[in-house]
Amino acid sequence: MMRVCRSRVFALKPWQHVPAPTTFCCRTSSSEAKEGELRSGARSMVHFRRTVQKHPLKAATWKNPTVNHIWTDSEIDHILDPTSQRNDSHTPTKLSDKITYAAVRTAYHAFNFVTGYRSADPSPSSVIYRLLILESIAGVPGMVAGSMRHFKSLRSLERDHGWIHTLLEEAENERMHLLTFMHMFEAGLVTRGAIVLGQGALLAALIALYAVHPKSMHRFVGYLEETAVTTYSDVLEKMDTSGTQLHAAWSGLPAPSIAIGYWRLPATASFRDVVRQIAADEAHHRDINHTFASMATDDPSPFIKDHLRDIDEFTKQTQKGNEMGPI
Repeated sequence: MMRVCRSRVFALKPWQHVPAPTTFCCRTSSSEAKEGELRSGARSMVHFRRTVQKHPLKAATWKNPTVNHIWTDSEIDHILDPTSQRNDSHTPTKLSDKITYAAVRTAYHAFNFVTGYRSADPSPSSVIYRLLILESIAGVPGMVAGSMRHFKSLRSLERDHGWIHTLLEEAENERMHLLTFMHMFEAGLVTRGAIVLGQGALLAALIALYAVHPKSMHRFVGYLEETAVTTYSDVLEKMDTSGTQLHAAWSGLPAPSIAIGYWRLPATASFRDVVRQIAADEAHHRDINHTFASMATDDPSPFIKDHLRDIDEFTKQTQKGNEMGPI
C-alpha cells in the first residue's frame, strides 16, 4: 500500500522540550487499503469497513454513560401494589388539572381501541405496538422541558437548581425503555410511521404548552405516567397468569443484554424482571412530574439527592468490577 507522507519538525524556543519528529499520513486511497488491515492510530485514513475491526458504534465496549436508579424487589412490590398506586395517583382539583386528566383518559381509551388492546387478555401484538408507541412518546416531554429550561438558564444567566438534570435523566431513561423493546420486538412500517407522526405532533404541542404554562405539561405527563404504570401492572399480571396469551408468549423470555447492562441485572434475568424495572421507572416519572407541577418553577429540584445517591452506589459497584453493560 502506497502512502504519501511527510515529516514535520516544529521550530521551538530554546527552553522548550524538543519532541521526536512527527509523521502525518496525508492520504490513503480507498483502493489501496488491504482487506484485513487493522487501523493504526486515531487519525487512520483506512475505513473500518475494509478492516477486520467491528463497526465502532457496535463495539461490545460501548457503555451507557448515564446512571439510573436500580429498583429492589421490595421497592417494586410496593410501587406495583394496587393500594400504593391509588395513594400515589393525583386527584385533580383545579379546573386545569381536571381538563388535563380528562384529555389523558380519553386518549388512553382511544388508543386501546385503535391498537386492539384488551386488558382482560391482550394479544402480544397489541401490547408490542402499544409499548413501542408509548415509549417513543414518553421520551419527548423530558427532553422538551429540560431543553427549554436549559435555554432559559442561558438567557437569564441564572442557575436552574437541578431541574435540567432530572428532566434529561427522565428522557434518557424512556429512550432506554424503547431501545430495550426494540431489542425484543420488530417495528413494522406502520409502527415507524406512527412514531414519526406522533413525535412531530407532540413535540410542537409540548413546546407551545411549556412556553405558556409549564405546570400543565408536567401535570399532563404525571397523568400519562399513571396510565403507563397501570399498563405495565396489567402486562405483568397477564405474564404470570397461566392460560393468557402473554403468559404463553413471554413468560419464558430472557432479558436482552441491553437491559441486563442498563439495570445491572444478573445474567439469568428474565424479560419479566425487565418489565418490573420499567414499571418502577414509570412510577418514578409519575411522581417527578406531579411534584414539579405542584412546585414553583424556580424552586430547587428535590430529586438531586436521589441522583447523587445513585451515582455513589454506581461508583461502589464499578469499583467492585460490576460495570454497566454495553448499549
